[in-house]
Amino acid sequence: MILNRGIITAFLALLMCSALSWAQTADTAGANEPAKTSKPGKRRAENLRVEIIEPFLEIRTGPGRNYPIFYVAQRSEELEIQKRRNDWYQVGLQVNQNRRKTGWIHREALGRTLVSKSQEPPVIVAGEPAPVRMNAKEHPRLIHAFNPRAYLGFTFGRSSTSDLAGLLAGYNLTDKLAIELQANELLGQSFQSTSFSGNLSLTPFDRWLVAPFFQVGMGSIDNKARVTTSQQNDASDKFFQSNAGASLLLSKRYRIRLEYRHINIIQSRNENREIETWQIGFIGYL
Repeated sequence: MILNRGIITAFLALLMCSALSWAQTADTAGANEPAKTSKPGKRRAENLRVEIIEPFLEIRTGPGRNYPIFYVAQRSEELEIQKRRNDWYQVGLQVNQNRRKTGWIHREALGRTLVSKSQEPPVIVAGEPAPVRMNAKEHPRLIHAFNPRAYLGFTFGRSSTSDLAGLLAGYNLTDKLAIELQANELLGQSFQSTSFSGNLSLTPFDRWLVAPFFQVGMGSIDNKARVTTSQQNDASDKFFQSNAGASLLLSKRYRIRLEYRHINIIQSRNENREIETWQIGFIGYL
């Protein structure tokens, strides 16, 4: 039963990852086809268009730096964002009245463009000499791509009596504060445990290459004896936990995480039990 629950947790995490990735792609690109009317008074949202403000922008044949550059767009040309694949965006542009090109640009290049005036008119701001236009990375469809909030991950580790593996999912409420859900499987010689917890996570120096973090949370743990001679009885208990660790920034979306957890289990019997674990893991932002 406990093993089945761990498998179900893994499946739900993978399903969540797929759903969020699909949702981001849909939100970023909008409709993949030109807007068209299906019923009177109803119209599909048009694709987001951006204007190049750099002297030029290189467009590749595919979503990666190993694909060749086949066209160099010039300043003031407009690009229509069609879809996203990880950090790459498929764009279309009108070269002249009869020719249209389609290619791929990196997220960093997209961040150096402005939203088309026809979709986001410039705004007059007090103290500014000219109306202010919206940068592409500030647009609601793209803001999560440049500042991702949701993340998923997995961990492996050990306590004094067992090996453990876990899955986690979190969401950054701010740059420094996040909420996190964790599911862990502990496997000892004489027992097997499954735990689920919710945590509040604080990363005070989130921009550091190696960023320390601290967590507090609570949850439940199910214990099951693996051998009949085990002194560990089947039970379901609540627990509190405090975590401390550091995450190493690999890229904008990926981190390696090392953490220490202190778990205080409130047992149904008179005495409580403590578990200390060390874990290493990997997280990716969606």
